[in-house]
Amino acid sequence: MDKEERMADDSAKAKLSSQKLTRILIGLTALLVVLIVVLGWLLYDRKQEAIKLAEVTAERFQLIRDFEDLSDEYAVLRTDNDSMNAQLDARQEEIDNLIEELNHTRINNAATINQYRRELGTLRDVLKSYIVQVDSLNQANIRLRQENVEVRQQAARFETQLQQEREIKEDLSARVELGSRLIVENLVASPINRRGREIGRIGRTEQIQVCFTLKRNAIAEAGMRTVYMRIKRPDGLVLATSADNIMMVDGEPVVFTASRQINYENIDIDACIYYDDDGSLIAGDYMVEVYTEGYLLGSTGFSLR
Repeated sequence: MDKEERMADDSAKAKLSSQKLTRILIGLTALLVVLIVVLGWLLYDRKQEAIKLAEVTAERFQLIRDFEDLSDEYAVLRTDNDSMNAQLDARQEEIDNLIEELNHTRINNAATINQYRRELGTLRDVLKSYIVQVDSLNQANIRLRQENVEVRQQAARFETQLQQEREIKEDLSARVELGSRLIVENLVASPINRRGREIGRIGRTEQIQVCFTLKRNAIAEAGMRTVYMRIKRPDGLVLATSADNIMMVDGEPVVFTASRQINYENIDIDACIYYDDDGSLIAGDYMVEVYTEGYLLGSTGFSLR
């Protein structure tokens, strides 16, 4: 082969090598482009997933806050109705369980978030119905309280009226009792001798005579009355003819000196009660009181020297 042919052959070979290299470069370039496209798509997909995860996480935290706010709204709906309170407690327990799930469950898709959103909406609707029921119960309770206040006021007015009537009745009874009491006049206590003459000396005194007039009282009950005489010495000792001489005055036992039965017939009656001296008389001023049926009729006095 001559020189020209060799040169031509070398030229052909060089051209062929250049074409192969070009095809290789084009293939590599195409592969690189494909790789770049694939990597870009993968990066884009990861980025989208990261964005979606961030959105889901934000939604989860927002759901937790929404459920907590809803729980607070249920908490304020407390009433005096035990049945209603039991229903509210059940809904709050349900909300607490959902919050617990959101705090400890990994959520990475919008479908699950939407499911919780629907449950949140349902519980909100239930809350609205409870608000209506609680408002109705509160209105009923307000009416009941108003009625109770009115009833208590009426009862208080009635009790006041009864008390006034009782006081009037007691006052009238007291007036009648006072008006029906016997009245004594001309009450005189006198030391007398054996001849019945009034004297003032101890050595010659045989008896103490206490005389009086029971006045006519039209509203006083007629019948036998016991009149008690009580003589108190200057030293305060009450003279008594017997250890059994006890009468009741204002519910308290009191010693008396002597007594007598008088048939009271709603007319003026003069009567006397006597005390026989047994040596107990001393010099000085004496106090004499007359009682009947537990109240004092009158008092007087006398002196001995």
